[in-house]
Amino acid sequence: MSFTMLLFRNKRLGVLLSLLVSAFILAGCSSASALAASSWPGVSADESNAYVAYGPFVHAISLRTGEEQWRFPSEADRAVSFYAPPALDAAGHIIVGGYDKKVYSLTPNGMGASVVWTFEGSQDRIIGGPLIADGKVYVPSADRHLYALDLETGEPAWNQPFEAGHSLWSAPLMNGSHIYIAALDHKVYALNPEDGTVEWSMDLGSAVSDTPTLAGELLLCGTFQGVLYALDVNDGSIAWTFDASDAIWGNPATDGTNAYFADVAGIAYSISVANGSMNWQRDLPGPASATPAIVGDRVYFASETSTVSAFMLENGDPAWPSSATLAGRLLADPIVTGEGLLVPAMEIDCVLYMVDPDNGSSRCLFQAQ
Repeated sequence: MSFTMLLFRNKRLGVLLSLLVSAFILAGCSSASALAASSWPGVSADESNAYVAYGPFVHAISLRTGEEQWRFPSEADRAVSFYAPPALDAAGHIIVGGYDKKVYSLTPNGMGASVVWTFEGSQDRIIGGPLIADGKVYVPSADRHLYALDLETGEPAWNQPFEAGHSLWSAPLMNGSHIYIAALDHKVYALNPEDGTVEWSMDLGSAVSDTPTLAGELLLCGTFQGVLYALDVNDGSIAWTFDASDAIWGNPATDGTNAYFADVAGIAYSISVANGSMNWQRDLPGPASATPAIVGDRVYFASETSTVSAFMLENGDPAWPSSATLAGRLLADPIVTGEGLLVPAMEIDCVLYMVDPDNGSSRCLFQAQ
């Protein structure tokens, strides 16, 4: 089915697919913030802080108090905006890509952050989050390339970047032997991390917008056609498929035995990783575009219509009396922290909520100024 046919087939794709259309149209625009008004915060976290890439700044926010620890840059620049989740590691590296086509390595310095290095080789925006692994940082770009950079210097680590058939919007994934990346050309690629050569690729017939999920020897990939594919990590062969009710924007979370995901029809699923058989399905309050989060014996789904729903992993029974109601639109993945669930929001003053996974109570952790 063509992308245009898919768009008109189901209006419930709403702004999710309209964003994709806009990206295709605007891919060649010179403005570094062409999608600024239609983007959600890129968020990552360590044990102390949330790192929020949103508009003109990258913010470091205390998970406990919500106080801003620092921001980068110190002053807003109309030519610079950030929406890709920053990449973090235990050594303190903070790598973030911008809509100005640059990649920045940052180190905090009091109330701000210093630039250790910048990479300016990308020809388009950085929409997906980078990956830090084995002394390198792997950066996906909307210019169709995956760049491998030396983590300490920012110099290219491959003789040439990997090039896909269309934009790279999702973060790469690594399992030690391969780097896996999904592209908007309908393909999933397995790359050699040493030189970026393609080990295998698989055409799934429809766009995959999110990072594949690693589940043992399988990669789980949801498509806009509403099919979840399980691919063998070694050769890309299809182990099984599962047909959802509608497009799958966010890929599954897994506990090793089962996978949990939702579609834009607003249906949440639990299926077996071994063979794709369904354990249970539940209705959500609205369309879902985010990967769910697992905490203990519960799984949490963010719906576009400002709600977070919690279900028991085993049987899909509600874990709370009712869904948590926030504000704004919830399109990004909830993130598990020691303080609770971080839930990014858009089109609202509060861009980051903290939700208690035990009872669904919530508070606004951070309002962008």
